[in-house]
Amino acid sequence: MGKVQDHKRAQKVKRQVDVTGQKVKGDDKFEIMGVVKECLPNTMFRVEVLDSPVKPMIGRVLLGTLIGKMRLYRIRVMPGDYVKGYVTKYDLDKCKITYRSTKKISQ
Repeated sequence: MGKVQDHKRAQKVKRQVDVTGQKVKGDDKFEIMGVVKECLPNTMFRVEVLDSPVKPMIGRVLLGTLIGKMRLYRIRVMPGDYVKGYVTKYDLDKCKITYRSTKKISQ
């Protein structure tokens, strides 16, 4: 390569910022595992929590909605399916469903 291309490439490397190390772990949400009890309109579900790092959440029934990719690819969730999801610390009555399985999910 010529001198001009090398010079431009070196300048571009200087401008680029590495953001991979800057990601902050989400401390405002925690994962749950549960079973779907009821299907509601608009891809919403009643989810009974079976396992959670927060012990008072176990046994509670939450209002769950599908995340965007599950809606996009039309993943079907039926009553009795085991699901993984997350709950934010700001609203403990709602959850986002991120994974669906017909078999019990093991950790």
